[in-house]
Amino acid sequence: MRSLSKRSYGGLLIILAVVLVMAAVGLASAAEPVNVIVNGDFELPWEDNSGVAPHWSPYTNGHAHVGWYEETWPEAVHSGERAQLMEIFEVDPGQQSRVIAIYQTVDVAPNSTYDLKFYAIMRSMVQPGDRNKGEFEMHWGVDYSGQGDYENVQTWHLIPLEEQNRLGSTGEYPDDKPLFYEEVTGTIDTGNSSRITLFIRGLKKFATPPEVNFDVDDVTLVGPPPGSSGDMVEAAMPDTGAVFLGRVSTGTAVMGGIVLVVIGLAAASAVVRLRAR
Repeated sequence: MRSLSKRSYGGLLIILAVVLVMAAVGLASAAEPVNVIVNGDFELPWEDNSGVAPHWSPYTNGHAHVGWYEETWPEAVHSGERAQLMEIFEVDPGQQSRVIAIYQTVDVAPNSTYDLKFYAIMRSMVQPGDRNKGEFEMHWGVDYSGQGDYENVQTWHLIPLEEQNRLGSTGEYPDDKPLFYEEVTGTIDTGNSSRITLFIRGLKKFATPPEVNFDVDDVTLVGPPPGSSGDMVEAAMPDTGAVFLGRVSTGTAVMGGIVLVVIGLAAASAVVRLRAR
């Protein structure tokens, strides 16, 4: 049989390199994270008079005068032109721990970890000396059944926010500091769930007169694409053909691809050198 020339082996080496690079890119893209929250920046125009942004839903436990509003005051918007404003301005006598919230149900990949991030402001009409004494709080929580059921949330994560003057820079001197957003981060492990509900709530603990506002903007929940195997990828054991599952990050996938390219190039180069002798 006629042997291949050095040029032919060189061509095969190039083809092998291209194939391995494409495999590495495919492996990395398969693990590329996505944001599963819809309208987390609240920029879609409000479609009704409910005061709640599109793709979000409201919740309250009642016994208080509450309201949801399209926030367009630039000082109370983190980015863009809109944010979500929630307000509790009067609690029925004798009632405690009144809640106002927004929530969204999203599809997720099971057995995966998602990174939660959003920005929030907590502001009230309380006098400066009486602020930050625990009368108001913000939390986030997850209904892992994906049913949008507030009662299914087992853990509420406290958001450590500074209580600001509700009027921001329009307040009376010296209480006229501009409002500022604070970043909120967390992680959500989906377990066996393929659908979850994220709740973001404001809490007024006592039936006191002061009004409290909660602003939320730029909500993201980033992780594996819904419908994928999430953080789990299949890999074949050498020689045996057995398959195991393991948690692999995007960075690990890229590094694995690079290693495959290097090994393949080295092997092909060795073959070319042997044939050239």
